[in-house]
Amino acid sequence: MLATAEREDERRQQGRFQANIRDIVFENPLQNISDANFIKDYRLHKEAFTDLCDVLSQETDLKGSQRVSLQAKVLCALLFFAHGSYQRVTGKAHHFSQEAASVYIEEVTKALNHPNVLNKYIKFPCTREDRNAIKQSFYSIYGIPGVIGCLDCSHFKIFTPDKGEEHLYFCRKHYHSINVQMICDHECRILAVNAKYGGAAHDSFIWENSNINDHMQLLHTRNEIVWLLGDSGYPQRPWLMTPYVDANPDSAEEIYNAAHTTARVLIENTFGRLKNRWRCLHQERALHYRPEKCSRIILACCVLHNLAIQHNVPFPEEVSSAEPQGFL
Repeated sequence: MLATAEREDERRQQGRFQANIRDIVFENPLQNISDANFIKDYRLHKEAFTDLCDVLSQETDLKGSQRVSLQAKVLCALLFFAHGSYQRVTGKAHHFSQEAASVYIEEVTKALNHPNVLNKYIKFPCTREDRNAIKQSFYSIYGIPGVIGCLDCSHFKIFTPDKGEEHLYFCRKHYHSINVQMICDHECRILAVNAKYGGAAHDSFIWENSNINDHMQLLHTRNEIVWLLGDSGYPQRPWLMTPYVDANPDSAEEIYNAAHTTARVLIENTFGRLKNRWRCLHQERALHYRPEKCSRIILACCVLHNLAIQHNVPFPEEVSSAEPQGFL
């Protein structure tokens, strides 16, 4: 009986200890970690994090509770997005159970996919003034007139889907993926993203069936001189410029190809920075969820990517594989 009483007392003490930790974390989530470690662990600085929480609170249904604050839920999700450690490490780092952490990650992912949030952070230039500003930036840097973005697709690994739909996601690289189309500007900001298609879909097929393709054609019919840059996997169109094939050395076509390649590397950098900042998307990992949820996670990370650019959050030069510190 004495041993039983001692174990019960130890459990009560442990419960009080964890409760005290939660109280400290939820009341002052920004005061218990240094600025440098905050960026290292969560890939945003504290100002960007505060802005994100304000937006999610005002524009979505994400709410905190007396037990778990909205900020704590967002931190839990950010840790998962940033390190790709899944619920096991997230739960350990935050004194949450794996089941609770999974719920919080899903809630925050859903909030980041809310139309109000997507439209706030991922915006294709919708006015002539906006498009002219991007055109001027591209021309000033790369010497190509009329460009308002760079287009490409990239494969994001996912776990093997159900047998009935597996063939839709098996890509030419011999793994299952979502083939995600993106358009970026001169600052690697994501202007548009399409994460609806499985890895078996070709880049050109996704483009031909995208709303942005229709929009670019509409601008062309209105005699607006704008186009995107795409690689040779796309068809040449008046609104989509691709490289010349077999251009002669020192020819005008080769000079154009060189400028085109230099500018178009922006979209490759965008994919690289997205996957390296938000390691749950990294090519060495696979998202272990159904394809629909994987798409939502990808879109959530695209929102966070643009938020980080908006707030000038430094890009993590070296990503540590060690477990993050958590809140404390």
